[in-house]
Amino acid sequence: MLLFKPLKYAFDHFHISFTRDNTGAFRLKLFDPNIRNTRLIDMVIDSSRNKKVLDATQITELCENILLMQEPCEFDVNTTFGDVDGNALAFIGLERPFNRCLYLHTSVARILALENGWVEASYDFPDFWSDVDLNDKMDFFSSQSSGG
Repeated sequence: MLLFKPLKYAFDHFHISFTRDNTGAFRLKLFDPNIRNTRLIDMVIDSSRNKKVLDATQITELCENILLMQEPCEFDVNTTFGDVDGNALAFIGLERPFNRCLYLHTSVARILALENGWVEASYDFPDFWSDVDLNDKMDFFSSQSSGG
């Protein structure tokens, strides 16, 4: 999945995952409460060095520059992981992550969260192992056959 770097880092380290709700949307699940109040911008990590890309001075300068912009910025640099907890993934095209892969990732994240005491033992999520439901297949087929 192509994710914003801070989300990718948290996803790769099982701090977050995505569950599928009853509407078929994939929603971000924050497993690690220790990063709930961490701004996304503070987690821009260079994965090859496992080091933050922006230091405190650079982040302050970035925030100041955004405030000076003539056009409104749609990204709030103060957005935290807690702010995006429960938000649905937005997709540009028809491509979707494989449910099995996401389900496996979420299951592993849940196990690690239980071991770390981040979630209660009673926490669970609906099974979304199967790849695509019939409605998604029919929507795709209809859009292809109508030339769209």
